Amino acid sequence: MNTPIDMPTSWLAELDEEARRREDEIVRFVLQQPDYPPLPGCPECDVQPTEIRQWVEDPVFDVDGVYAQVGFKPCGHLFRARTAV
Repeated sequence: MNTPIDMPTSWLAELDEEARRREDEIVRFVLQQPDYPPLPGCPECDVQPTEIRQWVEDPVFDVDGVYAQVGFKPCGHLFRARTAV
């Protein structure tokens, strides 16, 4: 299994903002695939992803906060960021 790379909470917020802007552009210009704007590049290898998945980790006893994991395909890099206390 791929070990997640720790990222600051601010990175997760920036990624969410980029996704929102991308979605807004798709809707505003009524874009059809393959004319969609590109997804943000992987911060580890800068490969253009075909998919970015985000999910919340299962809670772990005695661990501070809630963490999200973000996976990039096809490179397979996995990132982890704290989302809440």
